[in-house]
Amino acid sequence: MTNQPVSMSTTNRKGRPDPARRMGRFGMIMFICSQLVPVVVLVDVRYLFVGSYVSAQANQPVALFVALLMAVSGAMAWTVRNSATQGRDQVARVKWMVLLGAGALLGVLYQWSVRFMSPGTRYGEVFYTMTGFAVFYLIVGLVGLLSYISRVRLVKSSSDNYWHMEAVALLWAGVSVIWIVTYAVLYLL
Repeated sequence: MTNQPVSMSTTNRKGRPDPARRMGRFGMIMFICSQLVPVVVLVDVRYLFVGSYVSAQANQPVALFVALLMAVSGAMAWTVRNSATQGRDQVARVKWMVLLGAGALLGVLYQWSVRFMSPGTRYGEVFYTMTGFAVFYLIVGLVGLLSYISRVRLVKSSSDNYWHMEAVALLWAGVSVIWIVTYAVLYLL
């Protein structure tokens, strides 16, 4: 028996990811999908409580700004995920994603602080509940992005060692979808 080093490759002979990597992706996608269940419930509650009514006091420009920031950062998450599989350093883009997410968070906090609508109304209850839920996941996503930035200082990404970036990018893309759905439900539909 020879003492050959064990290959650290995460792909098999056919170029497909190894089973552990595929199971990690599947698990992460299932986790994100399970987190979308409360979004569906909140959308249903919104239509049960207030129907298709959109408050005239709702600040459309700020909400659109927040949704656009999250849409851009979600698109960046997909590009980061794809280039991370090739071992390219993505820290600069991830920092931009953090800045865009922080800007979106500040936009929502501004809306909450100005109180465009009373939380005592039906629409206000639904508005603060849905945006509060979305803010929670925004903060979770920001923590994930910041953990990636701190982790990459210790462990350099390569074409074989990129799962941490892929998982964070998938999570952030899910958070972006939650924000876009929240904007559409509260302001457009």
